Amino acid sequence: MEEQQPLQIICLQTSLTQYHYQSYAILKQYFLERIHLSIKPTLATNNILFNGIRAQHPTLVILPECTGTWLYLMCVPMPQYLRNFFFNYQTTKINRHILFMCYTLLTHIRLFVKEIDKNYHCKFTWLGLIKRSWFSLFADQTYNIYTKLFSELACETNCTIVAGSTFMYENINKNNFYNMSYVFEPNYGSICIQSGKQYPVYDEISFIDNYQKQPSIYSIPNTNIDIAILICADSWMPQVYEQYNRKELFNSNRRFLFIIISLNIGEWNIPWPGYDRQHDTPKDVNNKHIKTYSLSNAWFHYAIHRGIDILNKRNDLLGYGVICCQGILNIMNDIQAQGESMIVLKRSENEKEILYEAKTYKDEKILICEF
Repeated sequence: MEEQQPLQIICLQTSLTQYHYQSYAILKQYFLERIHLSIKPTLATNNILFNGIRAQHPTLVILPECTGTWLYLMCVPMPQYLRNFFFNYQTTKINRHILFMCYTLLTHIRLFVKEIDKNYHCKFTWLGLIKRSWFSLFADQTYNIYTKLFSELACETNCTIVAGSTFMYENINKNNFYNMSYVFEPNYGSICIQSGKQYPVYDEISFIDNYQKQPSIYSIPNTNIDIAILICADSWMPQVYEQYNRKELFNSNRRFLFIIISLNIGEWNIPWPGYDRQHDTPKDVNNKHIKTYSLSNAWFHYAIHRGIDILNKRNDLLGYGVICCQGILNIMNDIQAQGESMIVLKRSENEKEILYEAKTYKDEKILICEF
């Protein structure tokens, strides 16, 4: 019988800028350093040993939504002086992302027109058509970078990695364009589970499709823990959690984790505006909470707690929890994001503990615990 070991959870609330996305080596080193800092080393570390640290026990690393989306920044060749302008740490408030997009379109205009023509059949607005064509322009390249990067990280650190998400086509037919998340297993770096966003938010609905496949779970090796991945806004929808409330998806006498990967574009400490207008507001929402709850309070009440409530209804789980990994972002003074990551675990029938809540929403945080 396979020995069951505790799972070390590493939730990386990243703080990423264009600097990290300028090259494969820089981004990989950023992730490696933070994973290494979080793994419990069995030996005293020095610079040589540090670079070779591998998890000695089952370890789950979680990254926020859209971690792979900005990989397209690596796909645009340009002279060094332009790279210095676009990717350095200068404090200018110029929106360099708009300039970057203009340069990219000028140098890839024929390919972009082909993407417009390919996506023209989609029932999108003109703005949605332009957005979809922009992200699909480098979709194949970013997918290859994404899978190579996180496969290598999983193998080199011996960790199961929930690799945030990225915009991509699901298959070679290129009919549907999704916000997709993949999990990479530690032995060979293979993809072991994929999930897609079922309820795109307002900024996404104009150019990506609703993912409609049945949910799936993954059993982490050498543990009795199963996980399921939810992408951002899906965690606000009770019907998404209900999809997992089926006996055939759960194994008795095991533990279960909902993993929410999220990215809140914009500010975090604001009054909660309620649900996006393109989605029906769930019946259990108290309208008095709209604009009176903070966004963070509403997120905890209507996303985190829904997951806990669904799992609490089951009497055949040894323990369960909900983990939300948010990201902090500032891409070329244009795309910015804030948020708070959280881990909520119930290890036994009598224990329910918030192990860590990020108190700052603008900074990088690494949340670590065992389950």
